[in-house]
Amino acid sequence: MLSRSLSRHGFRVDAVSVAAEALVRAKDTTYDGAVLDLVMPGHDGAMLATTLREKTPGLPVALLTGYAHSPLLTDVLRSGVAVFTKPVAIQEIVDFLNEQIA
Repeated sequence: MLSRSLSRHGFRVDAVSVAAEALVRAKDTTYDGAVLDLVMPGHDGAMLATTLREKTPGLPVALLTGYAHSPLLTDVLRSGVAVFTKPVAIQEIVDFLNEQIA
């Protein structure tokens, strides 16, 4: 649903379901931004966000979570990743990406 919504707003979306696949794709592709879930199979989204930002400093990353007070968020918040608590309005993510990518 998120992929379709972002596509409708003009974003090119490269969706994956596991963090390991995202890391493989990020080796060969430069992205303008990333939208991740905190809870992902294999790796947590916070670790993926940190890894992606190490590869591309300043990469806009939106991290979605239903766990607003998760200890996993402490380090990722310090790194400048934006955290959105579910349920989140798609427009909030669109606005974030537009502001960061512009």
